[in-house]
Amino acid sequence: METVSLQERNIEMLTKIKTLLVDGDEGIRRSLTLFLGYRNCRLYTVENATQALIAIKKELYDIIICEEFLPDMNGLVFFEILNKRQYEAIKILITSYGNSITFEDIRSKGIDYLLTKPISGEEIEATMIRLIKSRCIKNELKSSRKQMLGTEKKEGKQWKKQMY
Repeated sequence: METVSLQERNIEMLTKIKTLLVDGDEGIRRSLTLFLGYRNCRLYTVENATQALIAIKKELYDIIICEEFLPDMNGLVFFEILNKRQYEAIKILITSYGNSITFEDIRSKGIDYLLTKPISGEEIEATMIRLIKSRCIKNELKSSRKQMLGTEKKEGKQWKKQMY
């Protein structure tokens, strides 16, 4: 019997999702494309928010990683637009050390995680895996809750029928 390590399962998980990277720095786009490409991740890159907004109209992404300071728009504004559109992707903002972003800024824009530069491919990979697992657990809990509420409603109706 062949055993699969936790790391192999985590990397396999990344192969099943689509990720969009929005970053004005060609070097960052290249290095993350190489790093995540080596792990067979489906990573798509664009250099600005305008291109990203076009990309998400054409394709659904599971994760969007965006730099705070883009050539055409602030990353916070970009995520705010996505949040207003109720775009359900996991959202990761990359920012520089010493910025003035508050927890409220992050939450109000629907951002799931904040990464501070300098960042490594390993850090992004670990963050993506952690957030995917967290989202899966949340979805399972929502589904369980809906099932429980549906069962309670049915039982309540049956109880009312028995009473009358």
